[in-house]
Amino acid sequence: MPVSVNPMPWVGMLLLLPHGKLAAQDPTPPATDIDAVTVQGARYDARRDETASRIVAGREELARHGDTLLTDALKRLPGVTVGVPAPGRSGAIALRGMGAGYTQVLLDGQLPPVGFDIDSLTPQMVERVEILRSATADQRAEAIAGTINIVLASAKREDSDRVQLAWAAASNGRQVPSATWQRNRQQGPRSDALIATVSRRAFGVEESAAEREWDATGAERIARSSRLRSEGSRSTLNLSPSMELQLDEDNTLRLQGSAEGSRFERITDIEWDTQRGAPLRHVQYRQQSDVEVALLRGDVRWTRKLEEGGTFEAKLGVGGNRERNQYREHGRDIQGQPSMEEHTAARLRVHGISSSGSHAPSGVGRHSMRTGWEASLDGRREDRMQAIQYPGSNDPDMLSDLGFDAEIRRLAFYTQDEFTVGPRWSVYLGARWERIETTSEGSGFMPIRNRQQMLAPVLQSLWKLGGGNEGNDHDSTRLRVAFSRTFKAPTLGSIMPRPYTTTNNRPLNPDQIGNPALRPERATGLDLSLETDTGNGSRFNIGGYLRKIDDVVRTELRQQEGRWMAMPVNGADATAWGLEMDGSLTLSKVFKGFPPIDLRFNATRAWSRVDDVQGPYNRIPEQVPFSATLGADYRISPRWSTGISYGHGSSREIQTTPIQLDFASARRELDIHANWTLNAATRLHLSASNLLQQELDSGQRYLLAGESQELTRSRRGTALFRVQLEIQL
Repeated sequence: MPVSVNPMPWVGMLLLLPHGKLAAQDPTPPATDIDAVTVQGARYDARRDETASRIVAGREELARHGDTLLTDALKRLPGVTVGVPAPGRSGAIALRGMGAGYTQVLLDGQLPPVGFDIDSLTPQMVERVEILRSATADQRAEAIAGTINIVLASAKREDSDRVQLAWAAASNGRQVPSATWQRNRQQGPRSDALIATVSRRAFGVEESAAEREWDATGAERIARSSRLRSEGSRSTLNLSPSMELQLDEDNTLRLQGSAEGSRFERITDIEWDTQRGAPLRHVQYRQQSDVEVALLRGDVRWTRKLEEGGTFEAKLGVGGNRERNQYREHGRDIQGQPSMEEHTAARLRVHGISSSGSHAPSGVGRHSMRTGWEASLDGRREDRMQAIQYPGSNDPDMLSDLGFDAEIRRLAFYTQDEFTVGPRWSVYLGARWERIETTSEGSGFMPIRNRQQMLAPVLQSLWKLGGGNEGNDHDSTRLRVAFSRTFKAPTLGSIMPRPYTTTNNRPLNPDQIGNPALRPERATGLDLSLETDTGNGSRFNIGGYLRKIDDVVRTELRQQEGRWMAMPVNGADATAWGLEMDGSLTLSKVFKGFPPIDLRFNATRAWSRVDDVQGPYNRIPEQVPFSATLGADYRISPRWSTGISYGHGSSREIQTTPIQLDFASARRELDIHANWTLNAATRLHLSASNLLQQELDSGQRYLLAGESQELTRSRRGTALFRVQLEIQL
């Protein structure tokens, strides 16, 4: 039964506690008459100090709202949007509103392993998140929109134990308990850490849909409606050990690993009603999914300080996972009789090995150089059997062997040089050569060999225009310019000619199939930004970007052997551009007499144009034209703080092909939080997210031979209320 929760007490949870006593002043006069000298230095800020543009969000910022999922913390960062996920899954993460495929998400600078779910990470498991809007040579070049690099927490040189207990309840009655234990130990030159997390995320989604079809004269020919209800859970256990060993003054060894086991269960019931036209073949059906995943990975990193003053670093990583997937579907016709039985059983085995390293010689004059390599080999074997029966029908039963083997080989070399031209002008030059080769073979299709390579040059420049206060190194205003070449490689699924069938196949619900001839998208990019910091801690940044993209991939609809298929194909070129801004300020530092409220905001306005699709909605797939976040944090007392955050994503209409239009409604989210420090070792986080509980609409529209079809889906929004207790043992 849904839980009714009044959000107002959460909004008004602002309590004052007594302040601690001020330290007594020592009345003893100084022993000498030397005047006191105040040494003031600015804390290192990657966004301000590095030539290559980089936005860094630390653990404190990520954990401020008491989120239990990392994606909830990411959506508040500048330029980041998180899409509406499938029931029980993670939403797609994107930068600059350009769609998930254009944004590269890395884990410790490497691709996440197959089967990895980003929502298995909590903010407490992450040391920092780096946002790179422009490419750099030492990171993979698959970053047309930019890169989000998630750096996991590693061993610290301290002895500490920390426990976090969290419980969340959704407005539809679903509960999400979790617990995290973090342990750090130091013994001489060795320090090690262990983070253990266990969670169970229950979910429930309700959707309604309306399907309409009109003939060439505009007369309505088909009218249908449906109801969908999906329930399930995802249970996860994660262990992440790490160790750092100082072998001697010049050599350091770091080891990091992760072991994760999870189980995903979901039951989805769908029912269709037909008001006009012929009913669907299967008007009621239940889909059951049961997925078990075991994932193991580890890496070792060796860092050596060279005698001539430079450094050498090498890293070796291994990993693998096992996945078992059971899928069942039961369909009924208009008379309520069984009309379809499907059972798909799959086993997936993945193994991988990777190597990377770099050499940074000692600085030569004003130059800081680095040269390195990256290589990886990932193997995948999937055994998949699909059996389909049609009771009471003359259609033959189907038994399909859908197994395949695949290998993905990656190799890259890069070099970069960061140097200062003058006191206020620095330049970053880099080049990266990257090759990706994918091979696959299986029953029912010819062997696939897809090889892509690219040389990706990078140029970034930073000008410190001055205007800073005395002692601030005249760096309060900065101008950045960046040029880059990037690409978006086809995924394994997008090139596999293996169909994934759908129930009630039709243009609005086609099968999915890959395209072995798919080529990568390649982009030439320009980034500009003006950044301003003031002496009172305020910050304002405004910038723009331009991407010229070749061979844009889009999904086209076609008929094959009597069934409708959706296949990715390369289209013409496209241009994407936009404006972005973000800033922060503390009211008490700007306006005398105001309370110490920290304000922050970010906004992105995005445009695009695909050359071979007629406007005005000829945009790149999944682009969000406008997104913004506005937040405020108020420290009421040394023990109490509270905050609020509002996020907005605009509605969109995208003409993906000459016959297909995708659309989605605007998205609005309101989150609040309060933090209470009970004592030096205990903190309590209270938070509520998605308080507006907005209903989200999305759908597609097709124009076929003068006839039009439209499918609109509506999903109910749910709020989530969380309590988290953090104890330092």
